[in-house]
Amino acid sequence: MKASGEASAPTQTRRRRPVTSAVAAVVLAAGVVTVLPATQASAATVDPTAWYVLVNRTSGKALDLVGSSTADGARITQWTRHDATNQQWQFVDSGGGYYRIRSRHSGKVLDVSGQSTADGAAIQQWTDHGGTNQQFRLADSDGGHVRLIARHSGKAVEVQGASTADNANIVQYSDTGGGNQQWQLAKVSGGGDPGGSGCGKAPTLRSGTHTIQSGGKSRSFILRIPDGYDNARPYRLIFGFHWRGGTMNDVSSGGTSGTAWSYYGMQEQSNNSAILVAPQGLGNGWANSGGEDVTFTDDMIRLIESNLCVDPKLRFAMGFSYGGGMSYALACTRATVFRAVVVYSGAQLSGCSGGTQPIAYFGIHGISDNVLNISMGRQLRDKFVANNGCAAQSPREPAPGSRTHITTAYSCRAGYPVQWAAFDGGHGPGPVDGCACEDGVRTWTKGEAWRFISQF
Repeated sequence: MKASGEASAPTQTRRRRPVTSAVAAVVLAAGVVTVLPATQASAATVDPTAWYVLVNRTSGKALDLVGSSTADGARITQWTRHDATNQQWQFVDSGGGYYRIRSRHSGKVLDVSGQSTADGAAIQQWTDHGGTNQQFRLADSDGGHVRLIARHSGKAVEVQGASTADNANIVQYSDTGGGNQQWQLAKVSGGGDPGGSGCGKAPTLRSGTHTIQSGGKSRSFILRIPDGYDNARPYRLIFGFHWRGGTMNDVSSGGTSGTAWSYYGMQEQSNNSAILVAPQGLGNGWANSGGEDVTFTDDMIRLIESNLCVDPKLRFAMGFSYGGGMSYALACTRATVFRAVVVYSGAQLSGCSGGTQPIAYFGIHGISDNVLNISMGRQLRDKFVANNGCAAQSPREPAPGSRTHITTAYSCRAGYPVQWAAFDGGHGPGPVDGCACEDGVRTWTKGEAWRFISQF
């Protein structure tokens, strides 16, 4: 298990009104410092055949039809995301760049109460009559978020008072660009980008290497379908991203440790309960230039889930070193697509577009890492300590020479745990307690990683 060095990117400063700014990730490759320009994200493209969960940027909660009502005038609030039909919405084209936003549960649409133009006017559901108070355009914000602007008033749909509480009111207000007015469109069905439904279908994909076109480039990945695959059973989907200079074959084979370490040990640990994917990075890395590696991930999800039975609420990403940086990038920009990530000895190397939504996060890092210092791993961890509403603490870390590890679980918002494991060792994903060695057969990391993701 061998990897080369990478270094972190500077932290991006955020303001209330979104601005686009450039950040750079610095990667040490063969002794050469390469500057990678950060991705400028744009709002999601609306697929009118799909259903979306609308996730608020400030709170991480979903636009919700109260009490699953079918009545005209029913309140719209925010609520912890659960993806039921009262949290699913479809964009119906009204022309001129405007859409009516239809509830999957009731068939009714979002409506500004009484056609009001006042700040604070309630957003409710109502029978679709096509009025301008039922039409909204999507205004781009950064990080793949949009603001919903009412056609009749020019005001934005927001969580009142920037509340983070369940049942907070959804109202219209003058467009300030605040996080409580920004929404991420998380596709849950239809269109298949990402996601789809291969459940009940005879699969056309097989275990092995696959090559697809993504962003105009040929991209490859290795897929492992569980033994005894059942197309009526929704499976977990786990992506394992390789380190700099590594390959998809290294991840899928387990290298010198064999199948006990395949997919970072998830083949062994999952015991045929998960679909496993080992993607191949361009140039054996994850620079994610222009967001192309995130797009590649989206494209893999679309293909896999249109053929195989996947539970869309149970997608996971993990990786070591540069692969950890890629997993972190997905935590930032696809927090509503993935349920959790596991970052082995990572740093901010592949960007962090967005980075304000909660996602379950497990970081593992060696206290003597001389490639990516443990301070870089702590920085990644602390972003999701904040995003996930965790109580601040200073986790214990083992003493040099102890050859042990210490795992700390934070106290966080329900459903969004953060865990941190520091070990007495260097830059590697497979440490073993009691020795200065790396061994995918004996390492404790695979068991702890599996326990973390299998809690969902």
